[in-house]
Amino acid sequence: MSQASETRISRRTYLKYITIAAASVAVGYTLRDVAGRYVWIPGSPTTVMKTTTRAETVSCPLRAVAAASGLLVGAAAMSKPLADSRYASTLAREFNFLTPEYEMKWEAIHPSANRWNFDPADKLVMFASEHQMKVKGHPLIWHESLPTWVNTNMSADELRRAMQEHVRTLVGHYRGRVHAWDVVNEAVDDNGGLRKSLFLDKLGDRYIDEAFQLAHEADPDALLFYNDYGAEGLGSKSDRVYELLKKLVVDRVPIHGVGLQMHINAAAADYPRPEDVAANIRRLAALGLNVNISEMDVRIRDVAVDLPERLDVQRRVYHDIIAACRREEGFVAVTFWGFTDAHSWVNGSFGPDMPLLFDANYQPKPAYWGVLDALLSE
Repeated sequence: MSQASETRISRRTYLKYITIAAASVAVGYTLRDVAGRYVWIPGSPTTVMKTTTRAETVSCPLRAVAAASGLLVGAAAMSKPLADSRYASTLAREFNFLTPEYEMKWEAIHPSANRWNFDPADKLVMFASEHQMKVKGHPLIWHESLPTWVNTNMSADELRRAMQEHVRTLVGHYRGRVHAWDVVNEAVDDNGGLRKSLFLDKLGDRYIDEAFQLAHEADPDALLFYNDYGAEGLGSKSDRVYELLKKLVVDRVPIHGVGLQMHINAAAADYPRPEDVAANIRRLAALGLNVNISEMDVRIRDVAVDLPERLDVQRRVYHDIIAACRREEGFVAVTFWGFTDAHSWVNGSFGPDMPLLFDANYQPKPAYWGVLDALLSE
């Protein structure tokens, strides 16, 4: 194990690793001593352990730790990189929750009015099924990633029919195979009002209610989420999101949860404080909603220290936020927007960075150990 990927943990925390052995065996992994290092590997349920004082050499899958606490730990994934065995094996080993990163967006899966492209998304859903992972579909209604045929030239009736057909067909195609859906994505703008979009302009604010109702009718057993960025902590946008969700609940719209995206720049002074995220989760949970971190990554390229220190800053951010969240009863899942720095939207949108838990060679970074310790924390 490289120095960068080691974790320093207490003897008490080490013992907690041992308590999750049963959960790891349940997902096909067992604790083995390999050349003096404890690792979780696929194979026989026979568990081999020995006494050691080198607690920092213990490693285990995130999914086993999360499962022991009743949580889901997930990653956004893409279908093409599944051909890389390192990508596929890391995804299957570490996560029990999968979100298609692009493959279910409207322009990708429904590129023309009479044509659907299910194959890439089907591949991800099948992969999840083969590895005992739950799936969250993403997203049904979003103002971005729309195909050219969905545009301002449509009348309100045409757009409504297109939305109805899209939601019914997409959710219906995966009925019983997708655990949850991000039904409406980013409907609140940065100033706290409803975002000006094709859907709001043509259909009015009730398009949100209608989208949830359509999804519920297409799969009554799926959990339905609202998803947004910039509303993770406390502030004007999170207040507006809270009021929107409160109204949906009061109006008996079939909504079950909210996703807090959590795209973070570790160099920024205004990223959400862990205690504010926890307070926000409490008030959302009081509405009867499940809460998940839905798209987490932590950018570090602008942190003005050398690389080892940047990686440690990243570790602390991941740890502190997730540790605060997992203590809240309404918190059910964390999903990272990718898992390896080799494949991240951040690199194309903000410049080369290292925002995720594994480096480009699929080695765990300090951030990985920070998440692991957060999932183990009391």
